[in-house]
Amino acid sequence: MTQIESVILSNNKGMSVTLCNLGARVSSIKLNIDGSATEMIVGHAKVDDYKHDSFYLGATCGRVCNRISNAKFTLNGSSYNLSQNDGDNCLHGGSDNFANRLWTIDKNTQDKQHVTLSLESCDGDQGFPGNLQINVEFELTEENQLIIQYRGVTDAPTPVNITNHSYFNLGETSCEALLLTINASNYLQSSASNTPTGKILSVLNSNFDFRNESCIGEKQQKQRAKAINSFQGFDHCMVLDKPSLQQACAVLTSKSKKVTMSLFTDQPALQLYTGSYLSNEFKAYQGVCLEAQGFPDAVNVDHFPSTILSSGESYHKTIIYQFALL
Repeated sequence: MTQIESVILSNNKGMSVTLCNLGARVSSIKLNIDGSATEMIVGHAKVDDYKHDSFYLGATCGRVCNRISNAKFTLNGSSYNLSQNDGDNCLHGGSDNFANRLWTIDKNTQDKQHVTLSLESCDGDQGFPGNLQINVEFELTEENQLIIQYRGVTDAPTPVNITNHSYFNLGETSCEALLLTINASNYLQSSASNTPTGKILSVLNSNFDFRNESCIGEKQQKQRAKAINSFQGFDHCMVLDKPSLQQACAVLTSKSKKVTMSLFTDQPALQLYTGSYLSNEFKAYQGVCLEAQGFPDAVNVDHFPSTILSSGESYHKTIIYQFALL
């Protein structure tokens, strides 16, 4: 496949999801609000603009999302050096990551509400070992759920940690107007380079406590006033209390648009990123990312849950975004 293509999924309730094979990304989610198709996420106006996207808008991130400290790790006695595209760290797989690849659309199984995109990542790709085959299945249900399933197999042990990087605004101009609940009693302490220190901290009596519905903007203002160094916004990994596909792990709400988005996942963590680095045609805090994933830098922190996929195992993770009107 040599060109960018888009696929539109739709249901009978007026909801539509536009997908792009460049980065297996979600480029648009429109919800029917009072007869008007209202955009739920931040995206480029033209599909070709994603060729130069540096913000991972709606993208599938991997092989390993988030940061790997010092862009290196050791596995089974062998050392691997990765691309440094975030200071000394490797971010979302490095400079030539999955968000920049043209994925293959399986048109044989594609229908109005379902499509699968696939990618082959060869041994040594991005510096990682093993040949990895990844599929991403997107399904839009009649219950206004966007279900994303990641499936992968490898012929050699390799770290795999895949997420979606959509910026949600629920029709607002800024995510700071949104209310957020995250069922997380703990979060990962970050170093100065925004990689985990290895410490798991309680959210109790902190501005990282979203267990009760909280305004994102108010939380950021409190944290900015409290922080010794300049606080640009949330970009922190929340440890989910109980990952579940039946009970929401996080809920995002716009009171003015009268809409909620509930997130369900079987992944153990959620990177909360409020889009502080959005710029150019976008504005800081224009959308919030809720990136369901494994623990970042798990390849370098022994007591974190492993993200290593072995030969003969199957990688299968799910994220569900469910939209509802208040």
